[in-house]
Amino acid sequence: MHNQLPSNLDMDKLTSLVCSTNVAGIDAGASLWKLFCAGKNAEMKLLPSGSIEHVQHLVARWAPSAVGITGAKACVVAAALSSIQTLPVNEFLAWGLGASELARLGDFVLPQHHLLVSIGTGTFILEIKGNKATRISGSTLGGGTLLGLSSLLGCSGSFSDLVALASRGERSGVDLLVSDIIPSADNLALTLNDTVASFAKLDSRDPADLAQALIWLIGENIGILCNAIARPLGIQTIVFGGGTLAENDILHRVLRETLKDRGNDALFLPKGAFCGAVGAALFVNV
Repeated sequence: MHNQLPSNLDMDKLTSLVCSTNVAGIDAGASLWKLFCAGKNAEMKLLPSGSIEHVQHLVARWAPSAVGITGAKACVVAAALSSIQTLPVNEFLAWGLGASELARLGDFVLPQHHLLVSIGTGTFILEIKGNKATRISGSTLGGGTLLGLSSLLGCSGSFSDLVALASRGERSGVDLLVSDIIPSADNLALTLNDTVASFAKLDSRDPADLAQALIWLIGENIGILCNAIARPLGIQTIVFGGGTLAENDILHRVLRETLKDRGNDALFLPKGAFCGAVGAALFVNV
């Protein structure tokens, strides 16, 4: 059975976050900064990396008793918030705490042993075993790859523009598929729509087709890596979060199908881009 976490999370539910005080969490990534204020006035904000003044304004308005900060740019943000108590939080610990809480608020209990995958600018993969989160692998493929290569391919625009463009495309004119080589895959552990080689056909140079093929390339390879890691660990549940998944139905589909091929479940955290920020806020309250 392939379970599915709810795609959306009512903000009212976030007021039940197990924080007894008004605290905040910030996940300062390489491309995006995710901010979360806990308590009765729960709020989430997504900002471009480097938005120091905006962060200062939000934190001043929220007036939290303390701020937990994680992510690649944590030191930069902490230095800009010198007038308030800040606490550095290990990114992997923050993600482990945040994923569990977001799943709980979505009325779902994660298994004790699973993989937790953050698809941000790049990708990291954590093994979650009980209360322990350990980085076990990662990939250089992620949202940074998507934006960088899409620009080189002439698919310019914002991330949301690129995802919308890809939704209008068809990768079959770009990728070499099993159906291009053999008439039937009945005797193989494959389907006719499986990829033989990404970007190996190129009958189409349409930007929409290229954009869809690019998302497929990234998603398939992350999924294949997750399958390879999960098998020897006896894991069948892989939980995904990160900004690259936001409103990205194609990436959701690719990951789900790639994992399903090996009998694994893909679960997508509601508000998964804020996983690290929620976890950082939780850590402050521990």
